[in-house]
Amino acid sequence: MTPPDAKAPSGGGAAADLRERGPELPLDFNEVDVGHTFEMQIAPVTTEQLVRYAGAANDYARIHYDLPYAIEAGVGGIIAHGMLTMAFMGRAVTDGFGPRARVLHISGRFNAPVRLGESVRVRLSITDKRGTQRDAQIDCSLVADVQGRQVASGEATVTLMPVTS
Repeated sequence: MTPPDAKAPSGGGAAADLRERGPELPLDFNEVDVGHTFEMQIAPVTTEQLVRYAGAANDYARIHYDLPYAIEAGVGGIIAHGMLTMAFMGRAVTDGFGPRARVLHISGRFNAPVRLGESVRVRLSITDKRGTQRDAQIDCSLVADVQGRQVASGEATVTLMPVTS
Protein backbone atom coordinates (compact mmCIF):
# COMPACT_ATOMS: atom_id res chain seq x y z
CA MET A 1 0.00 0.00 0.00
CA THR A 2 1.26 3.47 -0.86
CA PRO A 3 1.43 5.65 2.25
CA PRO A 4 -0.01 9.19 2.11
CA ASP A 5 2.46 11.71 0.67
CA ALA A 6 4.80 9.07 -0.79
CA LYS A 7 7.50 10.62 -2.95
CA ALA A 8 8.05 9.47 -6.51
CA PRO A 9 11.23 7.43 -6.92
CA SER A 10 13.73 8.09 -9.66
CA GLY A 11 13.40 5.80 -12.61
CA GLY A 12 11.71 5.59 -15.95
CA GLY A 13 8.48 4.36 -17.37
CA ALA A 14 8.02 2.34 -20.51
CA ALA A 15 6.73 5.27 -22.57
CA ALA A 16 9.19 7.66 -24.16
CA ASP A 17 7.43 10.76 -22.81
CA LEU A 18 7.42 9.59 -19.19
CA ARG A 19 10.36 10.69 -17.07
CA GLU A 20 9.38 9.11 -13.72
CA ARG A 21 6.36 8.09 -11.71
CA GLY A 22 5.53 7.23 -8.16
CA PRO A 23 4.29 3.90 -6.90
CA GLU A 24 0.84 2.93 -8.11
CA LEU A 25 -2.11 3.41 -5.82
CA PRO A 26 -3.63 0.36 -4.10
CA LEU A 27 -5.94 -1.63 -6.36
CA ASP A 28 -8.18 -2.86 -3.56
CA PHE A 29 -10.88 -0.38 -2.51
CA ASN A 30 -10.47 -1.39 1.14
CA GLU A 31 -6.78 -0.34 1.03
CA VAL A 32 -7.38 3.05 -0.62
CA ASP A 33 -7.35 5.90 1.88
CA VAL A 34 -8.00 9.62 1.67
CA GLY A 35 -4.59 11.26 1.45
CA HIS A 36 -2.93 8.62 -0.74
CA THR A 37 -1.00 10.29 -3.56
CA PHE A 38 0.49 9.44 -6.93
CA GLU A 39 2.99 11.62 -8.80
CA MET A 40 4.06 11.48 -12.40
CA GLN A 41 6.80 13.52 -14.08
CA ILE A 42 6.39 13.94 -17.83
CA ALA A 43 9.47 14.41 -20.03
CA PRO A 44 9.94 17.89 -21.53
CA VAL A 45 7.38 18.87 -24.17
CA THR A 46 8.88 18.53 -27.66
CA THR A 47 8.09 20.03 -31.04
CA GLU A 48 7.26 16.55 -32.34
CA GLN A 49 4.77 16.06 -29.50
CA LEU A 50 3.08 19.37 -30.31
CA VAL A 51 2.87 18.47 -34.00
CA ARG A 52 1.38 15.05 -33.22
CA TYR A 53 -1.10 16.54 -30.77
CA ALA A 54 -2.10 19.23 -33.29
CA GLY A 55 -2.86 16.51 -35.83
CA ALA A 56 -4.83 14.38 -33.39
CA ALA A 57 -6.84 17.35 -32.10
CA ASN A 58 -7.06 19.17 -35.43
CA ASP A 59 -5.79 22.26 -33.57
CA TYR A 60 -3.25 24.05 -35.72
CA ALA A 61 -3.25 27.38 -33.89
CA ARG A 62 0.03 29.09 -34.74
CA ILE A 63 0.91 29.76 -31.08
CA HIS A 64 1.73 26.04 -30.86
CA TYR A 65 4.42 26.00 -33.57
CA ASP A 66 5.31 29.47 -34.94
CA LEU A 67 7.68 31.30 -32.56
CA PRO A 68 7.53 34.79 -34.16
CA TYR A 69 3.73 34.59 -34.31
CA ALA A 70 3.46 33.35 -30.70
CA ILE A 71 5.62 36.25 -29.50
CA GLU A 72 3.61 38.76 -31.56
CA ALA A 73 0.37 37.26 -30.18
CA GLY A 74 1.57 38.07 -26.68
CA VAL A 75 2.02 34.55 -25.28
CA GLY A 76 5.81 34.93 -24.99
CA GLY A 77 6.76 31.96 -27.16
CA ILE A 78 5.50 28.59 -28.30
CA ILE A 79 3.06 27.02 -25.85
CA ALA A 80 1.60 23.54 -25.58
CA HIS A 81 -2.08 22.90 -26.20
CA GLY A 82 -4.07 23.23 -22.98
CA MET A 83 -5.75 19.91 -23.65
CA LEU A 84 -2.32 18.26 -23.89
CA THR A 85 -1.79 19.31 -20.27
CA MET A 86 -5.22 17.87 -19.50
CA ALA A 87 -4.13 14.62 -21.17
CA PHE A 88 -1.14 14.49 -18.82
CA MET A 89 -3.55 14.78 -15.87
CA GLY A 90 -5.75 12.03 -17.31
CA ARG A 91 -2.72 9.82 -17.75
CA ALA A 92 -1.84 10.27 -14.07
CA VAL A 93 -5.32 8.99 -13.20
CA THR A 94 -5.14 5.92 -15.44
CA ASP A 95 -1.51 5.10 -14.61
CA GLY A 96 -2.01 5.73 -10.90
CA PHE A 97 -4.94 3.38 -10.52
CA GLY A 98 -3.97 0.83 -13.17
CA PRO A 99 -6.02 -1.26 -15.60
CA ARG A 100 -8.91 -2.05 -13.23
CA ALA A 101 -9.85 1.62 -12.92
CA ARG A 102 -12.60 3.23 -14.97
CA VAL A 103 -12.68 7.01 -15.14
CA LEU A 104 -16.22 8.20 -14.44
CA HIS A 105 -15.46 11.92 -14.52
CA ILE A 106 -12.50 14.20 -15.12
CA SER A 107 -12.37 17.99 -15.33
CA GLY A 108 -9.68 20.61 -15.31
CA ARG A 109 -8.83 24.30 -15.24
CA PHE A 110 -5.83 25.85 -16.95
CA ASN A 111 -3.88 28.33 -14.84
CA ALA A 112 -0.79 29.04 -16.95
CA PRO A 113 0.67 27.87 -20.26
CA VAL A 114 3.18 25.05 -20.60
CA ARG A 115 6.06 26.06 -22.83
CA LEU A 116 8.06 24.06 -25.31
CA GLY A 117 10.81 22.22 -23.42
CA GLU A 118 9.10 22.34 -20.02
CA SER A 119 8.47 19.21 -17.97
CA VAL A 120 5.09 18.82 -16.26
CA ARG A 121 4.67 17.05 -12.91
CA VAL A 122 1.15 15.83 -12.07
CA ARG A 123 0.14 15.04 -8.49
CA LEU A 124 -3.04 13.06 -7.80
CA SER A 125 -4.43 13.05 -4.24
CA ILE A 126 -7.36 10.95 -3.08
CA THR A 127 -9.91 13.28 -1.47
CA ASP A 128 -12.88 10.96 -0.84
CA LYS A 129 -14.06 7.39 -1.26
CA ARG A 130 -17.56 5.98 -0.97
CA GLY A 131 -19.45 2.80 -1.59
CA THR A 132 -18.22 -0.74 -1.22
CA GLN A 133 -15.85 -2.98 -3.14
CA ARG A 134 -18.67 -3.62 -5.67
CA ASP A 135 -19.80 0.00 -6.25
CA ALA A 136 -16.76 2.01 -5.19
CA GLN A 137 -16.23 5.60 -6.26
CA ILE A 138 -12.98 7.39 -5.49
CA ASP A 139 -12.59 11.17 -5.86
CA CYS A 140 -9.21 12.73 -6.58
CA SER A 141 -7.74 16.19 -6.89
CA LEU A 142 -5.21 16.80 -9.66
CA VAL A 143 -2.50 19.45 -9.79
CA ALA A 144 -0.10 19.93 -12.70
CA ASP A 145 2.95 22.11 -12.22
CA VAL A 146 6.16 23.12 -13.95
CA GLN A 147 8.96 23.68 -11.43
CA GLY A 148 6.45 24.64 -8.73
CA ARG A 149 4.36 26.93 -10.98
CA GLN A 150 0.83 25.54 -11.13
CA VAL A 151 -0.28 25.20 -14.75
CA ALA A 152 -3.53 23.26 -14.30
CA SER A 153 -5.75 21.71 -11.66
CA GLY A 154 -8.76 19.47 -11.69
CA GLU A 155 -10.77 16.61 -10.25
CA ALA A 156 -11.45 13.02 -11.22
CA THR A 157 -13.75 10.25 -10.06
CA VAL A 158 -12.86 6.62 -10.70
CA THR A 159 -14.28 3.23 -9.90
CA LEU A 160 -12.29 0.04 -9.49
CA MET A 161 -13.59 -2.94 -11.41
CA PRO A 162 -14.02 -6.09 -9.26
CA VAL A 163 -11.35 -8.76 -9.50
CA THR A 164 -12.58 -11.71 -11.57
CA SER A 165 -11.29 -15.22 -11.12
